[in-house]
Amino acid sequence: MHNQSKAPKSTVCTLRRSLWTTREESTMSVGQNHCMSWRSLYLFLFLLLTLVAACSTGSPSSVPPAAHKSPPAPSPTITGPTAPGLKHCQPASPIDNSSVGPEVQGTAANAVFWGLLLSTSGVPPLTNSEVKIVWRMTGSGTFNIVAIGPSGMKVPPSQGPSEHLGSNWNRPGDEWGTIFIFPVAGCWDLHATRDNAFGDVWLKIVD
Repeated sequence: MHNQSKAPKSTVCTLRRSLWTTREESTMSVGQNHCMSWRSLYLFLFLLLTLVAACSTGSPSSVPPAAHKSPPAPSPTITGPTAPGLKHCQPASPIDNSSVGPEVQGTAANAVFWGLLLSTSGVPPLTNSEVKIVWRMTGSGTFNIVAIGPSGMKVPPSQGPSEHLGSNWNRPGDEWGTIFIFPVAGCWDLHATRDNAFGDVWLKIVD
């Protein structure tokens, strides 16, 4: 019989423990590497989200220049006559202070019609006071004028119309002078006619 040599039990146990320890260390190393890779991924995602949040909450985006609208420039002040007057003084005929006195532009058909107010009581004129009005009107034929007041009351001029040969008042048409006395306050229509032309000045009279 051949005697087979056997390794001592202590040596076998040592080899088994060494192999088991090596396997455990290998497993632990793999696990640690796996954990480290996930931690690196989490850290990368955290840094990425932090960067995105910082970009979105940074300084507010500037508004395009087109969104900033400058306020409109104020309209220039109108010092002269504007639109002609309308019936019942809605509105009254526009009055402007010219170099020769307050003048009023009338509403006319087939003519140009102007009046120069030389009121002894100022503007607007007062009731029962003399109001001298110089007229200029284009066209041809006799010049006639009458004041039509509240409730259709008609008042002719107390003087005139008297034709003027000329003056320093520079408006188109022939010139006449009149004096009116308005008995009541309200809106008065000074209605003028010449052949196929007519004009109206809507004037407010006050007490």
